Amino acid sequence: MEKSLPWYREPWPWLLLIPIIASMIVGFSMLGVAIRTSDGLVSDDYYRQGVLYNEVKTRDTAAQRLGIVADLMIDDLTGDVVVQIDFGNATPVDRLTGALRHPTVARGDVEFELIALRDGYFQASIATLAPGARIVQLMPPDESWRITSRVGLPLAGVTRLAP
Repeated sequence: MEKSLPWYREPWPWLLLIPIIASMIVGFSMLGVAIRTSDGLVSDDYYRQGVLYNEVKTRDTAAQRLGIVADLMIDDLTGDVVVQIDFGNATPVDRLTGALRHPTVARGDVEFELIALRDGYFQASIATLAPGARIVQLMPPDESWRITSRVGLPLAGVTRLAP
């Protein structure tokens, strides 16, 4: 009579356990990644953002009605942001609030303040940004109008921003 091997010496139990063990390793790895990282896409205050959507649209239409247009230049090496703006029928201001927003990840957003060098010319300095799509926003301090445009970084020269 032949002596049988213990179960752990047989190949069949291991062949059956390999997919189960592999799926457990992958599952726990994904759980670890999900716990350590934040998606940054979900808003905590989604209702307020929905209500403010109409207010933002009125600022965009105000900029269009006033005929405000701007030219944007960003120096990749120094991080200087230069904006030449034609205020159209709007009252000129000496400061603008600017933002370069990442379309999907909030921690990729950069906000800055543009200071007037002379009439219609504004400048700010920001940290250099990774290449990719960004949404540019320009607003006066009273936030009565807003120019928004989607651009790709690095910019290829001067980019026209119009509502």
